[in-house]
Amino acid sequence: MQKKDKEKLEKKIFELQRGLAIVVAILIFLGQLSIIGVFVTPRGFRVTLAGPITGSSRLQSNTNNPIVNTFIDAINLVIAKLLIIDQFRITGTVLTHNGFTVNCGGPLLGTARTQPKIPKIVSEFDNFHEVVCRFFNIDPKVFREYK
Repeated sequence: MQKKDKEKLEKKIFELQRGLAIVVAILIFLGQLSIIGVFVTPRGFRVTLAGPITGSSRLQSNTNNPIVNTFIDAINLVIAKLLIIDQFRITGTVLTHNGFTVNCGGPLLGTARTQPKIPKIVSEFDNFHEVVCRFFNIDPKVFREYK
């Protein structure tokens, strides 16, 4: 893959990551996502978000204590701000028995910023086409123009 094409692909992936972060921040502001936990990993922490849009409920105080609920809302606002200013990035999702969660993190929590890994993407793209062609008995030349 040429360097120019690689840079274009990296830019597109970065734009997609930024778009996802902005969408998640908006969903936090709208009350559709809220912090529900923290993943502890050897390299740092990741914040876990879920809410009505993911098949879960928002995190709230068990006793409906307004101070605790305000503190949870403040944490949510900080997470949204960190997503908007690109200090946090979406690091993945986890499927659960009642929906899914969105994980995010960044240098503030000890995790490196997610970066696109172009060689791996290209090799997986090539591998996907090879498997599809073999499985469905399709001539690989059909896909050449899409590479």
